[in-house]
Amino acid sequence: MDKVLRSILKLDADAVCTAKRSEVTTWTSLMHVEVFFALEEEFGLRFPEDDMAFAESRDDLVDTVCGALSIG
Repeated sequence: MDKVLRSILKLDADAVCTAKRSEVTTWTSLMHVEVFFALEEEFGLRFPEDDMAFAESRDDLVDTVCGALSIG
């Protein structure tokens, strides 16, 4: 998870832990979609569009991935 965020959003390790979409200038709408595509590839998942729309932070992404893994 953090590796994906560091790579796509160009964040350092410390910034990833508290990353929020509203505070990270590189977390644009396009990069948001790229993050989800990378997470889908990394974890072998497919996320509904609603999950993409409501994820506003690293913690939200963790919850989304964990939820998807527990269902699948």
